Amino acid sequence: MKKLILLYLFIFGSLTQAHTQVFKVSVSGNGPKIILIPGLASSGEVWDETVAQLSKNYECHVLTLPGFGTNPAVEMPSGFLPTMEKLITDYITAQKEKVTLIGHSLGGFLSLRLSRSLPDRIQKVVIVDSFPFYSAAFNPAATEENMVGMASQMKQLMLSQSPEQYRAQQQASMPMMTINAEKLPIAVDWSMQSDRGTTAEAFYELMTTDFRDELAEVKTPMLVLGAWASGKNYGLTEESVKKSFSDQYRLAENVQIELAPTAHHFIMWDNTEWFMEKLSSFLR
Repeated sequence: MKKLILLYLFIFGSLTQAHTQVFKVSVSGNGPKIILIPGLASSGEVWDETVAQLSKNYECHVLTLPGFGTNPAVEMPSGFLPTMEKLITDYITAQKEKVTLIGHSLGGFLSLRLSRSLPDRIQKVVIVDSFPFYSAAFNPAATEENMVGMASQMKQLMLSQSPEQYRAQQQASMPMMTINAEKLPIAVDWSMQSDRGTTAEAFYELMTTDFRDELAEVKTPMLVLGAWASGKNYGLTEESVKKSFSDQYRLAENVQIELAPTAHHFIMWDNTEWFMEKLSSFLR
């Protein structure tokens, strides 16, 4: 039976003031613990089909990050990535045993950071269509410094759009994210429900944070599942995308990279059987 846990964590902003923050987790199944982290502006429900299978053999903890979906936003005095890393670190520590992380997109990037900061707490990591440096995936010359301008412009654009403009933009871009027609309106609704400020700040930090060199310190076994089909109309090939993944993850000591056959960004929705086959094999 699925349980809904509200975990109250405290982040101290100063010596005199603490901010109580709600962190949603849905738990189901029994067995070794797996923590599933959704991507940008996504609800934890993105993992429903995955968990329906995994929970037969594992205890699945599905997160919905603060500010995404219907989960209320929180204060982020140190920024989005450090705040979320602290929240998830506290949750992992509370489990009292090693866990496996499965992260999609932004959730995959957070999983990379956590695998470095918590090497003794994380048994395996599955990264679903995420890079250690997002900007370098479309601009090989990108650096943290030279991406600040573009990232700032995109952040301001997201914040300045009217609700109607923002929904139109989400509806126009979402077909690049998934080929699952039933899921398209759900993903758009999650974007609209999410706190715009949290989404914009998360995207800005993702564009301006390069984690490639830090991968040399990650020894955790890692499976990277990538997508390439959405770039076919823009000149990308399976081989070129595989090279991009391989180049970005080259410093990781124990990494396996697989590309989905026809999926777009939401691989678990688009190539479900392939996804579950690769995932189950790696977890075993």
